[in-house]
Amino acid sequence: MPKICIIGAGFAGLRAARHFEQLGLDYLILEGSDRVGGRVYPFEYQNGYLHHGAEYVNGLDNEIYGIVEKFDLLDKVQSRTKDLWMLDEGGIVVVDGEKVEEEKLKIFRGFVTSLNELLYLKSQEPNQDSSVEEQIEENLQKFLSTIPPEDHNLFKQLCGIYKNYFQVEWSSPIHELSLFNLSTWDDGTDDEDSAVLNELGFQKILEEFQSKIPKEKIRLNSPVTNIASDDVTVTLESGEVLKFDVILLTCSLGYLKAHMKTLFTPELPRGKVEAIEQMGFGNNLKVFLEYESIWWPKETSTIMICSEEKNFMVFQPSSWAENILVCWIAGNGPEQIASLSDAQLKTLLDNHLARHLKAICHGEPSKRIFRKNWMTDRFACGSYSYITPGQSGPQVIQTIGEPIWRAGRLSVCFAGEHTDETMYQTTVGAARSGLREAIRIANAFFAK
Repeated sequence: MPKICIIGAGFAGLRAARHFEQLGLDYLILEGSDRVGGRVYPFEYQNGYLHHGAEYVNGLDNEIYGIVEKFDLLDKVQSRTKDLWMLDEGGIVVVDGEKVEEEKLKIFRGFVTSLNELLYLKSQEPNQDSSVEEQIEENLQKFLSTIPPEDHNLFKQLCGIYKNYFQVEWSSPIHELSLFNLSTWDDGTDDEDSAVLNELGFQKILEEFQSKIPKEKIRLNSPVTNIASDDVTVTLESGEVLKFDVILLTCSLGYLKAHMKTLFTPELPRGKVEAIEQMGFGNNLKVFLEYESIWWPKETSTIMICSEEKNFMVFQPSSWAENILVCWIAGNGPEQIASLSDAQLKTLLDNHLARHLKAICHGEPSKRIFRKNWMTDRFACGSYSYITPGQSGPQVIQTIGEPIWRAGRLSVCFAGEHTDETMYQTTVGAARSGLREAIRIANAFFAK
């Protein structure tokens, strides 16, 4: 019976382990941090859980959504493409401290609706290699030519909010996001539906994933510093060397980018190195602001603030914790606030909200904040992957996911959200990739 090493206890590693457990195979999970879940990171709050990492389930026909249904975790289903913040009529949109008139928003919604369709069609054209930003700018200029000059600045600023939507949604600086993502990414539904979960959310899903795996099969606080593909050994940070028959690596693309030159002996093939370098891996984080009570209008779905501070545009009330307002930060924002203490960041956001919303409502100072910067997380090194301009998405993803063979034997396999060709970025893609590689390993050792 082969001895299998799984590196990483995120959803890819846990899903692979569940398959090996079903087959009765000998495996061990080595996890560098002190917990399981990877970029799924629920933390207890009141009678439920808030989430530093993943909190939505993409698509309705997959194993994870099946768990949502099994444990009645669904709050509502929303469309990833249609429910843009800009199109949400329950939102408050503020530009330079003034609430934008509904008539102006209606005009811009019409532009955005048409532009969404155009971007998708453009993304399907063969040999195009432009960024989403380039296409938005090109069409914005056409749109502005139909608008009175005195309104140009307003609509340019509103377009900044639209661009920021892509940065938050795709965890990518807008100029690095290939248009190709819009047609490559596919969850199998017409409107790319996402499940918004209730207060138990991913905590319950994580418990379900972990429940089938014996505790002794998971070694926490066990960072791997080297993978030797010739003799199939791993070296731990402690200096311990472990021998296996095959290794399944499920670390993030960000970790691969940071450590691939030293992590592998011998070095990875040049083609795989180039693919890892070419695929993007961005930063996206949430700051949870806790208040004594609600101070924003009761039916508010989103607060959008456009000002000189480009990194703090999006604030959303929690779907279940009424006194929580969530600030979504992408682009250069995570790096900007990385050096700030919680007290400094709290003051910054409190002042930002008070200054720009004073004409609409009286914002109260928050009691405290909760955050996790994935960019500075030792093992995540960022949030999730995306395709950059000039790259053929499926081919880059395929190359990253190709296994290493030595002397005709399977040696090292690769899983993780960045190796799923259509649902990269997601827990669904991560879990599918873990199962995919677990099946590959089982077939390699037991196929007749």
